[in-house]
Amino acid sequence: MSTTIHWIGEIGLPENQMIIAAVPGVGNIGKLVVDTLNEQHESSLLARIIHPDLPPHSTLEDGLLVPPHLSIHSVKMENSNPVITITGNGQPMTPRGQHEMAESILQLAVDSKTPMVVVLAGLSAKPGEEHIHLTCSSKDVQDALNERGISVSTEQPSGGMLGIAGLLVSLSPIHDVSSAAYSAESVGTSIDVVTADRLAQRISSDFDLGLDLPIDNTRETAARLLSMMEGKEIAGIDLSEDDSVSGFYA
Repeated sequence: MSTTIHWIGEIGLPENQMIIAAVPGVGNIGKLVVDTLNEQHESSLLARIIHPDLPPHSTLEDGLLVPPHLSIHSVKMENSNPVITITGNGQPMTPRGQHEMAESILQLAVDSKTPMVVVLAGLSAKPGEEHIHLTCSSKDVQDALNERGISVSTEQPSGGMLGIAGLLVSLSPIHDVSSAAYSAESVGTSIDVVTADRLAQRISSDFDLGLDLPIDNTRETAARLLSMMEGKEIAGIDLSEDDSVSGFYA
């Protein structure tokens, strides 16, 4: 058994819509951006991506128990076409599982004629380092972005990218899918709201999304994410009044 996609309604993704994907990682930066995007804009759950190597933690959603998964949402944007978001509370715990899930997501991109898969991730850095690096796995995509005036890095992340995030981008040329990955530098606290805000502004500017997710909007989302991460820290925001904490398995 490998990846299973449980469609909530109509089978298949809408065509010609950008995919924005993120999983937990350094500062949970990408995940915070995607979670806030799902919650602050009109969004609808399209499907859940299920794999047996995901951490075996079923969760309650709208009062119902659901298996571990990555969720796929369609999000309406004010100044652009809708986007597809993919995120979850974890990723498969084996290299094979991560590879299989990345391949399944890229096949969805092929089937739906996705113009671009964009991955959001954090990059461990020293205090004061605040760069956001955009990396590609295809020279054609790199040249196309440069021609649009979008800065593309050829040196960072120097250590590469682990897990689904790196696989989605590095495997995309094999599927003839355009992709790019943002790596936002962070000191590595569990939830880095300030860096997530900067990343949201950067991707919005680069792709004309009209995305406005200021810190005030991410506060509630960050608090919920923090409540799932016992004994963790949050950077750039005061959540002292939010003290509800429960166990989290990832």
